[in-house]
Amino acid sequence: MDTSIEHRESPGTVTLVDLDGNISAKHSSSQKEIILSPTPSADPNDPLNWSPWRKWRTTLCTLLFTWCICCSSSACFSVFVPIYEQSGISLDHLNQGTGYMYLLFGWGLLFWQPLALTFGRRGVFLLCLLGTCMMNVWAGYAVTNGQWIASRILIGFFGAPSEALAEVVMADLWFAHERGTYMGLYVMALYGGQLAAVPAGYITNAMGWPWVLWFCAILNAFGFVACFFCLEETMYNREELPTTNVSAVGAVAASSAEAVNSTEKDLRTKKPDSSADSDSSMRGRDLSASAGTSYPVRSYWQKLAFFRALDGRRNTFWEQAYKPLLLVRFPGIVFGGFIYGCYLNWFSIVNATVSIFFSASPYDWSAANVGLSYIAELLGTYLSGFVAGRLADRLTIYLAKRNGGVMEPEFRLWMFALLALLAPFGLFLYGIGYAHGLSYWSMLFGMVMIGFVGPACGSLTVTYIVDCYREISGEALITVILIRNTMNFGFNYGVTPWVDNMGAQNTFLVAGVVAFVSTLVFLIMIFWGKKMRMACAATYWEMVEDSL
Repeated sequence: MDTSIEHRESPGTVTLVDLDGNISAKHSSSQKEIILSPTPSADPNDPLNWSPWRKWRTTLCTLLFTWCICCSSSACFSVFVPIYEQSGISLDHLNQGTGYMYLLFGWGLLFWQPLALTFGRRGVFLLCLLGTCMMNVWAGYAVTNGQWIASRILIGFFGAPSEALAEVVMADLWFAHERGTYMGLYVMALYGGQLAAVPAGYITNAMGWPWVLWFCAILNAFGFVACFFCLEETMYNREELPTTNVSAVGAVAASSAEAVNSTEKDLRTKKPDSSADSDSSMRGRDLSASAGTSYPVRSYWQKLAFFRALDGRRNTFWEQAYKPLLLVRFPGIVFGGFIYGCYLNWFSIVNATVSIFFSASPYDWSAANVGLSYIAELLGTYLSGFVAGRLADRLTIYLAKRNGGVMEPEFRLWMFALLALLAPFGLFLYGIGYAHGLSYWSMLFGMVMIGFVGPACGSLTVTYIVDCYREISGEALITVILIRNTMNFGFNYGVTPWVDNMGAQNTFLVAGVVAFVSTLVFLIMIFWGKKMRMACAATYWEMVEDSL
């Protein structure tokens, strides 16, 4: 039973910090004043109760899955010109293929996400790695515009879970006060797939552009083997507590916390959880002394099953397939999709023009050197992954302390104030720098900034959505990605004509101004986000109860 101290009238509002030490609830072992949200159950199979190594192993597998998929989608960005010269596929169709791929990254979730939420995350990850592997093999033989676009569509379909399912796994494993950090690592893996564009130029020069895709296929095959043996299922049915406010929850939280503590002491006495599979040494079942409840323990080989139905919950595949389309009624979800879509567009406009700009005068770079330019984006991406999520977590805890211990999801959105400055500046340096023939160092510095703001926006957005709508976060993230990727599809479809018709200077001048203005939308959520959540609370909790 989830005994998080939530404010029922306002989804996402939780008491995160115990300022006076008087709240009887489960606290973090490393930060005694932090209340665990959600509260772990007494069941040792609950992913929130797993040992640190077991959590990290599954987290690393999830990051590997995300990175492998995104390498497949990004590897060709730096070699568009050689692909055009060697295959005859036009630059316009190459960029359109990217647009279709991102469209399916979103709409493909209407199949994969319900499957994962109903029968488990593990099988979806494995099937998608296999599918992406095979599609990359085929894509290496594409010689017409139609074949290229078809291969991109199928890579987008099989790669769709990398956009929303990994976030669900992070929410399965980690608590609210840790969530931003691990969402940051996830988004770093998501955007870090740009690393594949770095060696792509050298591979193209030495072996031809099809080998760029075939090496991606080999990488996905490796990811499948690693995840098959190491990735655990994190799907768990933690019943929700119908809480109303802090005072009403206190007594229930106290009794639950006492039960959990008693259970943990009992487990430590019987068998320390010293490894990821330490529970396999128990003979079939683990008994909670405090609750008198027997919990099944699955063997290692049972854990290798692709799918399993979740006990105690209805299999709601078809309901979850259409539910994301109904979530546009929640303003926070629409905001998340819009702001995430905008920042993906700025990332895309750079990726769509890197090969064109650096291959042209005055730079005249080879495909290999164009690939090396992606190191600049990667520096920004990895810096963002390690810094942005952690800063947002610390900012949230700081503001929660100032707010009497109560956390509002909107607290972390103040980080967008920094992005509102960095995004336009990065676009100006890159695009206007090229238009005026400035040193390539100015363009690379602009790419560092774009590489930073894209993942930072992703981390802030997905963490905000999970904080606001944790009970239906799997479906909510589909809606966010559908909005984001539909925007990006239209953007990629028109980015080449836009640059051709307006020129680099005017294109990136307009893009920078739009980036600044669109980012300021976060102020609407800062000042009115909670009121919007409260206005939709009855609808939200009704939807949550229907899904249990």
